[in-house]
Order: sequence, then C-alpha cells, then structure tokens
Amino acid sequence: MPAILLSRREVETAVKTLQPLPRAVTRLLELTDSETATIEQMERVINAEPVLCGKILQVANSAYYGLARQVNSIRSALILLGAHTVRGIALSVAAVAALRTGRAACETEYPLWRHAFLCAGYAQGIAQASRWGVRTAEDAYIAGLLHDIGSLFLLTRFPAQYRPLLEQAEREPEQFLERELHTFGCDHADVGAMIADHWRLPERIVQAIASHHAPFLPDDESQRLVAAVMLADVWGQESFSPPPQELATQVRLSEETALQIRQRVEEHLETISQILFS
Repeated sequence: MPAILLSRREVETAVKTLQPLPRAVTRLLELTDSETATIEQMERVINAEPVLCGKILQVANSAYYGLARQVNSIRSALILLGAHTVRGIALSVAAVAALRTGRAACETEYPLWRHAFLCAGYAQGIAQASRWGVRTAEDAYIAGLLHDIGSLFLLTRFPAQYRPLLEQAEREPEQFLERELHTFGCDHADVGAMIADHWRLPERIVQAIASHHAPFLPDDESQRLVAAVMLADVWGQESFSPPPQELATQVRLSEETALQIRQRVEEHLETISQILFS
C-alpha cells in the first residue's frame, strides 16, 4: 500500500509542536549576537542549567578541541574557546535533545546524525581555513549541524512516509528532493528552515539551511555560510544535488588543507557523537 501523501501545512503544524530550545540556549544566542554582552552574563545563563553546563564541559574537554589544560568551569570554557564556540556546543546539545525527546535513537537516525556532526566540523573548518572570521566559522558549525535537521524531523515524525524515501535515495539519490516534494509538499531543506525559524535562530542561519541544495549561492549575508555547508555536504558524500559552479570561486582551499580539515573532524567524530548522545 503506498504511503499517504501529506501537505506542507501538515508539516508546518508538526514543526510547531517541536519543543522550543531551552531558555538558556536562546538567551545565549541573544548574548553572543550582542555587542555589549559580558562573559559574566553568559556564565550565569549557562550555569543555571546544570545538565547543559555538564555537557558543554564534556565537549570542551574532548580531544576535538585539543586544549592544553582542563576546562573546569563555564567561565574557563568561554575564555579559552570563545563565546561563539560555546554557543555552538550548547545548540548542539539542545538540538539532539529536542529531536530525541528522551527516547533512544532508531537505527536509521544514526547515519543522519553522523552526517550532521561531520558537516558541522567540515563547515567550521572550511570557514576557519578561508579566514572568514570567528562568528562566521561558528555560524558555519551550527548551519552544518542543522542543515539536514529537516530529514531527522521527518524521519522521527513521519517514519512511514520518510523511511522509504531514505531507502530509495541509496539507489537513486538524484531524485530524492523531488520525492520529498511529492510526498510532503516541501523538501528537507524547507523543513529545516521551518525548524530554525521556530527556534528563533538568526536569519542568516535559517537562510543557510534553506539554501543548502540551491542551484546557486545567495547574494546576501548567508552566502559564505551556504558555501561552507554545500562543500561540507559534498565532502560528506550525501549531497543530493550538484553544487553550483561559483562554489569553487567562493571557497579556495588547497588539497592539503582540505585533507587536514577532513582528517581532524573524522578523527574525533565518535568522541563528539558519544558525548552528545549519552
């Protein structure tokens, strides 16, 4: 029996039922986008959420960041890693928790999360190597992490409709986006942008998620974020559409640099995954 087709409105309604980000995370997003915020303000916000605080310290002390000394407090994490990096870690923790809602992840979810963690690291590394600035590099981490969150949402909320699409994508990836549109009235990039907007993430990140399968790079402030995520998606070997030609002129990395970024992220992938899923 064929799966029942859904409308875009039904998907939008389902997104609105997704739990909001914790107040500490949304406040941290506000503070890191403010020019007048202080480390003391950020420290108080995070310390008010013990579980979030513990996860941030675990990630900060992981081999992924390779700090020379132990991070024993949120203040130390903010000083040593920077506020934007801590913001990215906090959002990673919150995003995983929001979609899992206390349940164990199903087997089909793991490859999607693995790809998300890979692309987060890749996109961040691409932005850093391109010298686009600290904020852009950390925004790239978030956009990379969340670029396929629409797929994770559709899989967990509409498994009967979405799981067959994922299985078909392994055989015919070039038709995946078209099948999503036919089944849901929107594709996973659209749904990811809905979720990012529902979570009140900055517009540049919403646009980066929405545009990561576009045939061209946007001509606005999200251009570099989209470029980083598109290339990360290609490196992750799960891009369902050919990248735009101008991507090669926007991101110019040597083969050696690209290899170093990929090796570093892949080396620590399991560590980060275990911390965020524990």
